[in-house]
Amino acid sequence: MPRHTILVVQAIVACLAGVAPAQTAPQTAPPAGHRPEPDTLILEPIGELGPGAGDEVSGIVASRRHPGVYWTLNDSGNEPRVYPVGVDGGVIPSVRYPDLPGTVIGGAIDCDWEDIALDGSGRLIVADMGNNSNARRDLTLYFVEEPEPTEGRTTYTSKLVVRYPDQDAWPAPRDNFNFDCEAVFTVGDEVYFLTKHRSDTRTTLYRLDARKPDEVNTLTALGSFDIRGQATGADCSPDGLRLAVLTYTHVWLFERDDLGRPFFEGRVSRRAYAYTDGESDSESVCFEDAANLLIADEARGKLYRFPLSALQGVVAGGGTE
Repeated sequence: MPRHTILVVQAIVACLAGVAPAQTAPQTAPPAGHRPEPDTLILEPIGELGPGAGDEVSGIVASRRHPGVYWTLNDSGNEPRVYPVGVDGGVIPSVRYPDLPGTVIGGAIDCDWEDIALDGSGRLIVADMGNNSNARRDLTLYFVEEPEPTEGRTTYTSKLVVRYPDQDAWPAPRDNFNFDCEAVFTVGDEVYFLTKHRSDTRTTLYRLDARKPDEVNTLTALGSFDIRGQATGADCSPDGLRLAVLTYTHVWLFERDDLGRPFFEGRVSRRAYAYTDGESDSESVCFEDAANLLIADEARGKLYRFPLSALQGVVAGGGTE
């Protein structure tokens, strides 16, 4: 959900209750030893998402079957559709339903879809992991065989409900309000999650190990990192060695030399970014190719290209694994 919407809702609720609205976690200063941050990189739009696809876009991932095609999805309050788009944002029309953009996932519910990923077996993973209230007990993943971009309807082949191992109260207490997730990525067929914290500026990394369709599957906690903001999107390179993480103000890149090394123990670089028309409200990022990322902005419904060459290395040390 867009951050400005959350803040407005919090303020209204607080006023009705006669109390001061909750404050968001402050942005902490960089730890000692980090090199000075370079100037903010200003990005221009390269495309505008077409009808349907631009309605609160909250996830994007590159197709591995169809070069130049990207799958997007929308936040809560929208139909359970995924949208095949080009790098210009144009939606590829369905052959059977040309006037209805996107591909309906039959039987799925968009409670709060927050990201989309693609695993090594060619399955789209629709992450119904939005949890602004930190009170949901029905966090859900839909696994969908990647459809042809021109198909208007499909369905999921499996569905899993998950929970966090370290959440023991619903809603979570305000000093541990850290169980929202808007960043999901894969390495091969393994599915990973990065949480969006509201009590601090860290993000926690989890992995899906148990896959029992008739039970609530407990995720495995792997560690955390001080992202100095809120993780709003993530994607991993096809070789599993580079992890891009998006916040509202920065792009982060975690690099490792082999699959056995934890991401948070590898090389870390980042860069502040904004747009020609103002600050980011972006919650979607994916690798376009080996040299560039694509960012989709939720409020604007536009696509931006972020060159990885613009990143600058920082000293690691913000992580625990």
